[in-house]
Amino acid sequence: MTEYEQLMEQITAKYPVETVPLKIGNKVLSILQMKDYEEYIINAVESRDLNVTEVPFWAKLWEASFVLAYFLGRQPVVAGQRILEIGAGIGIVGVYAAMCGHNVTITDIDEDALRFCRANALLNGAPQATVMQLDWNDAAPFLPFDVIVGSEVIYDRRSYPLLVSFLDKALAPGGIIFLAKNADMPTPAFFTELTTRFAFKETTQSCHVDGDEQKITIYAIRRKSELGRGSASREIF
Repeated sequence: MTEYEQLMEQITAKYPVETVPLKIGNKVLSILQMKDYEEYIINAVESRDLNVTEVPFWAKLWEASFVLAYFLGRQPVVAGQRILEIGAGIGIVGVYAAMCGHNVTITDIDEDALRFCRANALLNGAPQATVMQLDWNDAAPFLPFDVIVGSEVIYDRRSYPLLVSFLDKALAPGGIIFLAKNADMPTPAFFTELTTRFAFKETTQSCHVDGDEQKITIYAIRRKSELGRGSASREIF
């Protein structure tokens, strides 16, 4: 049995799934996702198989992931540069970046999410992408990363101090962070916490999904202490 077949056996034992095409830039991905996500959540909550704290938000296809993936795909591949995706969900951002030639480590805390991430990496010809479990509570047990990316990871204000502390530990000197979120979701408390250590710039782009327009904001974040030094002063937006 291949690695992909083993993953599918584990995934389908727990979730109804389907594979759908997803066009980002000039590439068409085959994305393994939960089938009828909203219906699954409603049925599970109503039957009390899940409580609200157990809802697998990681399984939803967030519009911010499409925009961040496309943005990363347009960035030049830099030899030796290491990219960390946090809160990856089913792995769209990291898988697409790997398909574009970037050296990516795809992470989430949820083991089921990681199975989807790895399956999607294999399904899209990106077996070189590293997929691993990561808890932001852990002191960074790895070499710092040059780039850290995440989409819709700042929805829980209780996690803000932990997230900002983790980003500071996991980011290499001179590195940069890209976070993407729905522009309509207010998160002032996160940026209050963030600006104790970091400075940021932002750009907002439109994303059309099923005929609906969503505004997605991408934030480019650097340590305050490094602004104006060499590559740290490079304009991104």
